[in-house]
Amino acid sequence: MLPIHVAVGVIQDSEGRILLSRRHDHVHQGGLWEFPGGKVERREDLSQALRREIREELGIEVMTHQPLISITHAYPDKSVRLDVHRVLKFAGRPIGLEGQPVEWVAVDELANYPMPAADQPICNALKLPDTYLITGSDPQDIASFLKRLEASLGRGVRLVQLRAPELTIEAYQRLAGMAYPLCQRYGAKMLVNIPVEQYEAVDADGLHLTSNQLLSQSKRPVGEDEWLSASCHNQNELAQAAAIGVDFCLLSPVLVTASHPGANTLGWDQFKSMVERVNFPVYALGGMDASMIKQAQYAGAQGIAAISALWQDN
Repeated sequence: MLPIHVAVGVIQDSEGRILLSRRHDHVHQGGLWEFPGGKVERREDLSQALRREIREELGIEVMTHQPLISITHAYPDKSVRLDVHRVLKFAGRPIGLEGQPVEWVAVDELANYPMPAADQPICNALKLPDTYLITGSDPQDIASFLKRLEASLGRGVRLVQLRAPELTIEAYQRLAGMAYPLCQRYGAKMLVNIPVEQYEAVDADGLHLTSNQLLSQSKRPVGEDEWLSASCHNQNELAQAAAIGVDFCLLSPVLVTASHPGANTLGWDQFKSMVERVNFPVYALGGMDASMIKQAQYAGAQGIAAISALWQDN
């Protein structure tokens, strides 16, 4: 049986809070909180369905919206395909026209509202920015490295992968010990790219797995309250990432890069096709720069990941 196609809207107010509505007790997944939306009817496109559902449920008019994430989830009694869009502009004041309670909720408080299982990846996508910085050289010169990191943070980077494969584990731990407080000062999350067995020895918000590390894991190697990301290059690696429960991943190479000019690339069409098969946020990596964020998002990405495009000079 084909999944039920559902249009879902993520609506934010001027304070960045998210609008949730509570499902009536007698319906499927009753009593749980959800992002508003509903079934795409025959002869409707996604935009038409989203605007109609939000109008009928909340009495507001969606004016502009853009893709956030797509999710396919199988419940015991039905399967759903959620096409989730961020509502960028709307007119009116939302109220529960169908008698459903509605509430504005801070992103960090979403975990306090019980939701259907299919909605959890939406929460992750809302917590993640549209850029993911992978740090570049030169970690041997720690003072210069930290200045460049702070320059990037000062320009708005809020998600960092601390990548320094040329360092010894002891040197990496020292670098992480200085980089992490710097990230915290700017409200950024830092993931470490380090052997799994060394993870507990460093302070960080989560762990990034190389593709080799990813394929060697039989289960999620960090706690549910820590971020877990992974590098993927093909459908098998994406499937493994799903199997161990990553929160998000990198998918590369999308375009040609200066460092690997002869590498085979995915291109945007193949990238989009691969992302459509997974239920977690994916960053596009390879040949990316800030001008490509919207293009990446319309191809199903959370945003872009990059070294040179985001690793600022002092």
